[in-house]
Amino acid sequence: MLYGPYAILSPGRYVVEFEIEGDPSTPPEAVCCSIDVATEFGTRLLAQKELTEADLRRSGKRVALEFDVDAEDVFEFRIASTGIGALAARAYRPLKRIDRQSGRMLDIILPEMANPFFLAHLDEFNFFEKNGFTFQVTAQKVIAEFSGTRFHVNNAEDFQVLNEIFIHNEYNFITGRDKLVIDIGMNAGLASLFLARVPSVREVHAFEPFSLPYARALKNFALNPMTAAKIRPNQFGLGEKDDQMEVMVRSDATIGISVRGADTGRPETIHIKEAAGVIGPLAEHARSANMDIVIKMDCEGSEFGIFEALARHGLFGSINAMVIEWHKWWSKDKNQMTLIAPLLDAGFIVLDKTQLSNPHAGLCYAVRAAR
Repeated sequence: MLYGPYAILSPGRYVVEFEIEGDPSTPPEAVCCSIDVATEFGTRLLAQKELTEADLRRSGKRVALEFDVDAEDVFEFRIASTGIGALAARAYRPLKRIDRQSGRMLDIILPEMANPFFLAHLDEFNFFEKNGFTFQVTAQKVIAEFSGTRFHVNNAEDFQVLNEIFIHNEYNFITGRDKLVIDIGMNAGLASLFLARVPSVREVHAFEPFSLPYARALKNFALNPMTAAKIRPNQFGLGEKDDQMEVMVRSDATIGISVRGADTGRPETIHIKEAAGVIGPLAEHARSANMDIVIKMDCEGSEFGIFEALARHGLFGSINAMVIEWHKWWSKDKNQMTLIAPLLDAGFIVLDKTQLSNPHAGLCYAVRAAR
């Protein structure tokens, strides 16, 4: 399959030319490939044609497709082989605009796409497209959509988050009761959106201390106003105690940055609040409203301090379920059992999905056992 060139075209009539050489040993009547003009990341076709070996021979290896554009968008001129015989195609596909009155054709010089991130990661975008995602691509941004939820895709780190949340379903809690969700480590807000779209989730309280991912989350929430109405974002982190610290941050690395900061970058002052002082009132609110409390925790090592605060104040008894990503590099003296032990003492059943092959992190699920 030949994709691209992801050209931004304004309304009008166009013709694109494909140069394709077939296999002389292929039977003349056999369909060897198809060509099309597609937009909306391949989900909408404006023109399409199947080609036999005889078609290629008659056309002198050059085949044209005319198409009409009714609104500015990003377009591909694609070639798909059927696998019958060898096929060679020229990557450059000349494009002309047709003047509707005179019929004159004007050459269109396709500029290089002003979205190098998209072009550099076509394999990743195609993987997600095959798994149900759609993408809106412009020169300035990439917006993804999955099951009615829309969000910006800004950097390669986002692919890991999309995998965890939407492909692997790591946060797909299913209960028969209304829920209040606490998202500790909101990052760009994708987990909050994923959880808030569930009808039984009435509120999501999300916490993120770093300004860049917090700003990205607000942009993602703006794309989903009805879902975002359930989300209360907070620009501070949770920890063992109230704190304020200046750390280094980087714009290209957000999902793996802890409250210790990065090794390089620019300085930023972040604020941390003692976890029990925040979660305690939320637990009381949930109890009075007859809601379960579900906690998603992915906070790059701060989970250990948060657990100490919750244990100190006896708050594990107020929580119904948790998913915790714990981080192996935080301290050589702490591991998943540091977190699992107080959960067992509080009557939880814990599923430890930590993999020895992962040197960075592990995953644990905890659900309060029925009595």
